[in-house]
Amino acid sequence: MTPEQFLKGLQKDIRPSTDMKDRIQRSIQSRIIADSSLFADLKVASSPKKSLQKTVWNRISSQIELPQASTFTRIKIAFQPSAELKEQIKARVLASLEPVQHIAYWPLTAKWTAAFALFGLLVRMSPMLIIASPTVAETEALLIPTRGEVFVSIGGMWQTVEREIALEPGMKLRTHDGEASIVFHDDGVIRLDSMTTVELQDLSDRLEPASEIFPTLTLYTGKMWVQGLVPPQLRGITVATSHGHITVNEGSVSITEDDYVDVEVYDRMATVQKNGTQVFLASGERTRLYEDNVLLVKKVPAKWYQYSWADQNLMRDAVHRHDIAQMQHERRIAQAGILPTSRFYGVKRFAELVDVWFTFDQETRVSKQLQGAETRLNEAAALIYNGDKADVVLEEYRDTLQAIAGGEHHGSLAEFLVQRAIAGSTAKMAAALPGDESYAIKKMVLETSAELSDGVASQEDAQGTLLIDGLAVMMRSADEGRIDLVQSVWSDLHPYLFTLENEELALDPAIYKEAKMLLTFLASSLHIASNRGAQVDPELLDDIAMYLPAPRDTTDVSLSEEAVMHIVMTIKEKIFIYDMTQSRINQFIAEIKALNGHPDQGRILRRLAFTLPDGPESFPQRVYKEIVKLRWENVAGEVI
Repeated sequence: MTPEQFLKGLQKDIRPSTDMKDRIQRSIQSRIIADSSLFADLKVASSPKKSLQKTVWNRISSQIELPQASTFTRIKIAFQPSAELKEQIKARVLASLEPVQHIAYWPLTAKWTAAFALFGLLVRMSPMLIIASPTVAETEALLIPTRGEVFVSIGGMWQTVEREIALEPGMKLRTHDGEASIVFHDDGVIRLDSMTTVELQDLSDRLEPASEIFPTLTLYTGKMWVQGLVPPQLRGITVATSHGHITVNEGSVSITEDDYVDVEVYDRMATVQKNGTQVFLASGERTRLYEDNVLLVKKVPAKWYQYSWADQNLMRDAVHRHDIAQMQHERRIAQAGILPTSRFYGVKRFAELVDVWFTFDQETRVSKQLQGAETRLNEAAALIYNGDKADVVLEEYRDTLQAIAGGEHHGSLAEFLVQRAIAGSTAKMAAALPGDESYAIKKMVLETSAELSDGVASQEDAQGTLLIDGLAVMMRSADEGRIDLVQSVWSDLHPYLFTLENEELALDPAIYKEAKMLLTFLASSLHIASNRGAQVDPELLDDIAMYLPAPRDTTDVSLSEEAVMHIVMTIKEKIFIYDMTQSRINQFIAEIKALNGHPDQGRILRRLAFTLPDGPESFPQRVYKEIVKLRWENVAGEVI
């Protein structure tokens, strides 16, 4: 007998009959029914909780790559017009509806004759009027590996990055044991800590007002530091996380993505948005985002500023800001051309005037006038660099924009072009602060914008921005012990302090909060420096004393156990006056709010958790949530 025949015979002998199968099935089913409670308990014990399911899903979903979704998103972005293009189309349509003014055109022959004659004259006298000076190249979005292993995903394939590379939307970046920096044009820099993964979305230069929030990049896991150098009127750097969006215009912010999202502001301002709720965080404030939580703003403990993460990044921010400000100033100098100190400056101005005269299209004419105004700013930069006064050309810049905004061609198109020009000029000098060569130019642009009827910034917000710039310099100077610079800047800020203290002026809430926070820090720093022997002007100390934080009440008051239980029983009685479940919950919420700030809040909550019954309201569970929140508040810092 062959092995195959043996196996076939064995298969036939051991195959059970139909009756045998039925008896085995009935026996198994009877045992399952008999032990049904055991299986039910086993099912309940092995099923994960909903919170754990959400956590697992969030971690899995963040790592899932959907190339189809990414492709369609890029197609949508490519075909969707930008906010600037929408506004420009709208302005052109509205302009076409305005009454057409008949223009008397000069004979074409006379126009070309004058143009060629002027061209020949200018070429003979100064080639610099025709051939523009080479400009400093505009920066682009770059990835700079600074330490260890850094990877970039291009087309779904991860590659090691060993040198500086240009970035494109859709790329993913990952650091293992390394660190890297992302430089966004002149708009700021993002530094990635080790074990961090991000995806890039919007790498465009920020030269237009903020019309909608679109993420600059998404933080999947890890820790990053964001330094923004974008004016508050323009679109900032937005970081998308699993629990909300963080937007930084001007400021230094630390963002950590893990089981929850921690946001800490170490300089200036950041905006946090979660589920339609928006919170402004000023310097020295922080918050934590997680599933279904209420945004709670807390103070950053002073010792955190001394940790290497914050200390090193703040020092790098100061260097980067100064370098960007200097680079922006050099670009203007390179584009200045002939200066008012030159004997050929009159020819240059006459050429600009003739060019405008022979331009009959309204949009092109206004654009050339605005280009001439921008040239005045470039000339001011070169004059300041040479040590000459630039007041005259800066005043000409102001007069030109006011004339365009209120001239005979005043309309929606002209207003749009003026606003776009001011936004671009503001963005090109956002990094400048008092003490920098280009700050006088930045100040003139902000003041001019505020004076226009439809400027990018209101009068109050422009003055608030100048106030914050001065306070930021004073803070850094106080930390560095340069008290003389603090006193000189303070004298220039008095007109802007009136804007802050005048309740009738509609100052932007974010600017108001940031200014108040900086004044509080500055007042504390100066008084500490004075107590340590620094020579601070007594008048300055008196002026800034009103911004000192209120002294903390350190009185230690502890209730007896009987008093605590009396409060607990009173709360219980107030809750159970009502018969309806929702009414009881509402009263519970009101009683919990009334306990905020109580010196024995923790003891009362613990007793309350054991005293209140469970029932449909789940009071013990609600109390435990309040206890956890209170513990987190007291880990470090105070609740603001």
